[in-house]
Amino acid sequence: MLSTLMNRFRRIPYISLDKRQWMKAMIRQEVEREKKVVMFYIDIVKLTEVENRYGDTSAKRVLHIFESILPAVARQAFEIKGRIIAIQKLWGDDFAIYTSFSKMMSEEDCQMLSIHFQELAERQLNRQVSFVNREELRVHIGYSEIIGEDIVKEMYTSVKHAVHMAKYGITSEKYAHIRQFHKLLAEENVQMHFMPIIHLPNGEALGWEALARGPVNSLFATPAALFNYAQETDTLFRLEHICRKRALEHIRYLKPHEKLFINLDPRAIDDPFLLRGKVQLLLAEYELTPQNIVFEITERHAITNYAAFRKIIEEYRKQGYMIAVDDAGAGYSSLESITEIYPDFIKLDMSLIRNIDVDPIKQALLETFVSFADKVNCKIIAEGIETERELETLMDVGVIYGQGYYLGKPDKGMAQLCGKAMNFLRFTMEKRVEQEASILPTPAMTEILTKTISVEKHVKVRRIHEIFEQNQRIESVVVLENDIPVGLVMRFSLYKILGGQYGIALYYERPVSQIMNTNPLKATKDDKLDEVAKRAMARDAYHLYDVVIIIDKNGEYIGIVTVQKLLDKMASIKLEMASSANPLTGLPGNVQIERELNQRLKRNDHQVVIYCDLDRFKWFNDRYGFEVGDQIIVRTANLLREASKWYGSGSDFIGHIGGDDFILITTAQCANDVALFIMDAFTPYFSDIYEKRRMGDGQELSMSMAGVVLYVGKYISAEQIAEKAAYVKMVAKAKAGTVFITDCELPGEEKIRIEG
Repeated sequence: MLSTLMNRFRRIPYISLDKRQWMKAMIRQEVEREKKVVMFYIDIVKLTEVENRYGDTSAKRVLHIFESILPAVARQAFEIKGRIIAIQKLWGDDFAIYTSFSKMMSEEDCQMLSIHFQELAERQLNRQVSFVNREELRVHIGYSEIIGEDIVKEMYTSVKHAVHMAKYGITSEKYAHIRQFHKLLAEENVQMHFMPIIHLPNGEALGWEALARGPVNSLFATPAALFNYAQETDTLFRLEHICRKRALEHIRYLKPHEKLFINLDPRAIDDPFLLRGKVQLLLAEYELTPQNIVFEITERHAITNYAAFRKIIEEYRKQGYMIAVDDAGAGYSSLESITEIYPDFIKLDMSLIRNIDVDPIKQALLETFVSFADKVNCKIIAEGIETERELETLMDVGVIYGQGYYLGKPDKGMAQLCGKAMNFLRFTMEKRVEQEASILPTPAMTEILTKTISVEKHVKVRRIHEIFEQNQRIESVVVLENDIPVGLVMRFSLYKILGGQYGIALYYERPVSQIMNTNPLKATKDDKLDEVAKRAMARDAYHLYDVVIIIDKNGEYIGIVTVQKLLDKMASIKLEMASSANPLTGLPGNVQIERELNQRLKRNDHQVVIYCDLDRFKWFNDRYGFEVGDQIIVRTANLLREASKWYGSGSDFIGHIGGDDFILITTAQCANDVALFIMDAFTPYFSDIYEKRRMGDGQELSMSMAGVVLYVGKYISAEQIAEKAAYVKMVAKAKAGTVFITDCELPGEEKIRIEG
């Protein structure tokens, strides 16, 4: 009876790995019959231990017995619900059993059949195998459905899937988790959240980093859990591919000057979805360009072959994509990756940013990164900013871009800068603008205006290429629509796009609107040069040297200004300012002082001009020499700076009139506090000089401070202010010690409370 059954069961076809085409045809036939095809993976647990303990012959005998009972056990277990198509020997003691079921077959049914098969197979195997003093042999089992869309590929992936399931045991909790994870991958049930990357000087979003999240309230809700399961099941490339697809679904929400940052593991760098033109077609659909996409190469895994890696990176660059090195400072070879990749952005890991406001070593390291980035023309992005003090320190060091929970948390949409951070950056920006405006003159853009060729937006890319070829000295073409500039094409960007693998085929006969920069920097002819220069230098590295388009009050095109002319003019202004600054203190001299006073008179703010004059300075200088005199002058300048820093308005102006005369301009609300600080700190500031020369009482320095209160209509010129200050100073000098007197305190003057 048993031999009859065995002969019947042996008719189930065994196939080898080279019979995949036959197997494909069999599976295709079942799928077309609307059947559910499931592959069950089977292996003997720890067969290698049997070989090591009892020898090769015993291990082969166990395998032979298992092969002989497998068809019968498979028929007995699985044909309760369906039909066995074939049994495939994979390698060693690993087998795949392909079965066909009704479409109504559920996950629970597959699990119950697996448990039933496992029990039968272990019982039969241990009945026929006898070793002295051994544990019973056990069998692993896992399963995976074959959908039928790409059968050869699914035959391979289903084995990998089932192997991971079998590893944990069919009834274990981990097994259930692995099943859920594979279901998540099959359904591509991954959501993307977006974290803003902020341009710190003005608080605007450079772009957003796409971050993956699993289903809410699931085991895979957090990125750590999601990617840990992918790592464990060897499906990392599959998961990242899904994440990139999901992220790119949101590019329709980008503005032309914004960027989407997408993570790219070094092991998945050659993703055909990214390299074969599909993404560029998607970008063109929404009138964006590859410059809107930044691929972040994570530093968490080592790059083993830089030559091959660099070659693929160059393919991305040829298509116009931008590159960032992510987690710099936390990976295996940060500096080597940076030198090999030449990134557009360097993203510093949060471990370098955490508590940087109180860590001088981290600050020094960050300064090195910023200096390096400036020299190689890339931008630093600081990750993990969580406090205002961290943000302030980063800005002081010179970091241009940042992201972190203090700036904005990841969200389903394109989240903007949070309110608290926005207020801080706005205040910082206003303070910086006021300080810079008080020092630098601001000529208009018309001083350096030039012309270039302009075209209408319907002109084809081929014509733009011809213009550049025929006019070698032209570096830019402005794109117009009814005389209004709507785009810009730079020579280097056009050649980069056309030089890509699909550049000419994709764009050559298309309108220039498909490839132009749709958000070029524009300025009116009356804009101040220094303001435009700041905006120009705040652009990302790719557009840093694009020309600035100049428009009139109606928005119509007038001309362009090149970055070279912009920088040359700014350099000449700074040279002029340096030449007129006091060489000893570095403070602005009389030219800037007069300009500042005239500018302040135009404002409606309630301000106080404080003229500061050292008493007995000539006596000190004559008695102890000019070196001591210079030391006193420098310390006085530092005292004024410190007073303004701690008690000033943030927009104060400090100037050096000459000799021992200084000027400090602050708001009416701050004037008394500034003066009180100077009066309290003045004598201690020079105490070491007194002690070194054993000077007695009555020989110390003092300062006479004369305040002139500015309010609307009282003064019309700097000369009037100076005249009034001279008189007030004379009154102040008549009093002993360091004193502060304002013109409001003089007889016959209108009494005004300057403390606001």
